[in-house]
Amino acid sequence: MTDAWFRDVWERRGGRGKILWLLFWPLSVFYAAGVQLRNLLFHLGWLKSLRLPRPVISVGNLTVGGTGKTPTCLWLSQELKAREYRVGILSRGYRRRETQPVVLQGCDGKLVPHDREPDVFKSGDEPLMMAQLYGQTVGIGADRGASAADLLRVTDVDVFILDDGFQHRRIKRDVDLVLLGSDSSGRLLPAGPFREPRRNFRRGDFFLTTGSPDAWQRAIPTERAHAAFNGTLEAVCLVGWGTHGRKEFPLSILYRSKILTVTGIGDPKGLYRLIHEWEGEIVETLEFPDHHFYTTGDWQQISRMARLVDLIITTEKDIVKLRRFPFAKDRLLALRVTMSVENGDAMVDAIVAKIRDAGGKV
Repeated sequence: MTDAWFRDVWERRGGRGKILWLLFWPLSVFYAAGVQLRNLLFHLGWLKSLRLPRPVISVGNLTVGGTGKTPTCLWLSQELKAREYRVGILSRGYRRRETQPVVLQGCDGKLVPHDREPDVFKSGDEPLMMAQLYGQTVGIGADRGASAADLLRVTDVDVFILDDGFQHRRIKRDVDLVLLGSDSSGRLLPAGPFREPRRNFRRGDFFLTTGSPDAWQRAIPTERAHAAFNGTLEAVCLVGWGTHGRKEFPLSILYRSKILTVTGIGDPKGLYRLIHEWEGEIVETLEFPDHHFYTTGDWQQISRMARLVDLIITTEKDIVKLRRFPFAKDRLLALRVTMSVENGDAMVDAIVAKIRDAGGKV
């Protein structure tokens, strides 16, 4: 089942979507009851949370699909590093095939020998991207406590960022940053995109609206308005791989180029929109499931479809998986996007203040 297939069900598009939505709706009721019971048990202390030896900032959301969690983690890490904090990111490493915790230390775009290159099957695509393209230190594993302990054995940090951590309540957090995306209404899984009831966003300390700002702003209590901020994803450049490591290219090369897009993400519409803004001509699209691991057969299909285009444009989390295949020089490029937060300094200052209150670095 593809992400687009589920979206048809959630939005009740077509006859099949409407019928399946009716079948899924009772399951959503049971799912909601289970989620709320679990939250109650954590609230009462009957389910225990682990306190890590460093302050923890959770970055999460209420829904499945892209709300910009990874770009927000990267933006927040860079902002904290500018304030001289050493940051470690804790990630589950979704769909990885390794069960033991893994620690990646950033190479910041430099090529590493193939015998030392992290295997995407061990780490997952997003942690590998954060380490290889952004120089981040990432602890990976379903047990975030074990990942944090392994990371601290490799290097010291002042603060942990818990990627996709809003529902991961087994780790105590000192700051909860909740991203509010384009899905502002709907049912819980599987009849809708929500992982827990919408009202639960108020459990957060800070709110970053990355979609449907008007709908979410009406839901945020007036007394919490000072904790709400707006964020947008902005295209920065295109990145590729050369003989000596990562290369950057201006967005202007998209102009009037014939483009094949290749994506393995939840919702590629944002990528298409940014390409169109730079007047790139998308003539072919290949959409794979989120976190897809590319095979030789996929590479052959991409190569066939790319014969009549100027560029193959993908995402950064896809290019770290595709770069092991041979492509013509500077033909396969990833669109780099960054989170831009309106009045972001104020939010980071408030987060730092909470870290200090928790006993973190002064």
